[in-house]
Amino acid sequence: MDLALRAGVARDIVQRAEGRRLNGVTLRALDQLATALDAFLAVDFLWRGAELDRLIDARHAAITNIAARRLERCGWVVHPEVSFNHFGDRGRCDLVAWHPETRTLLIVEVKTLLGDLQHVLGRLDVKVRLGAVIARELGLGRPARVIGALVPGEHGANRRVIRQHDALFRRFGTRGRQAIGWLRRPDRPVSGLIWFESPDAG
Repeated sequence: MDLALRAGVARDIVQRAEGRRLNGVTLRALDQLATALDAFLAVDFLWRGAELDRLIDARHAAITNIAARRLERCGWVVHPEVSFNHFGDRGRCDLVAWHPETRTLLIVEVKTLLGDLQHVLGRLDVKVRLGAVIARELGLGRPARVIGALVPGEHGANRRVIRQHDALFRRFGTRGRQAIGWLRRPDRPVSGLIWFESPDAG
């Protein structure tokens, strides 16, 4: 079937995209082409100044703040920006959340856009593995369980990445509304959580 027809765009758009002549081609049209090709659109900005970094940081901070507020409403004690350094494993957790009643520790990784999946998931694994150490350094005692959570920004590209790489995300068996429900009542073990937050909410 013709790509333009599948994507729902004019044939001229396809020709311009193939020739990398993108002036006047909307991101929506490019996204429709990517979807028709069973791919996802990743847009990267190259910038010599700090303005773009500040914008990305602001969106990341907004998502982190919204996730922290949600956790607090669900009865979790939230520690933002927790750094660790344990025998060469070092880094920073966006959020560490503690549920006193069940002694559950949640390590939360916030991503504005999902990029290098192996790096993201590998670093989250390290943080979960060091959960008991992180809890002890925060004075929380020994957790009964440590669970990793991934909180991407609400974006069609992020949802497509997770769909298209389902095998990599299989460990996050509790997602979306089920994940939010579990946050309110974490009375059963789960392998991992994914829920989305909009950086423009609230």
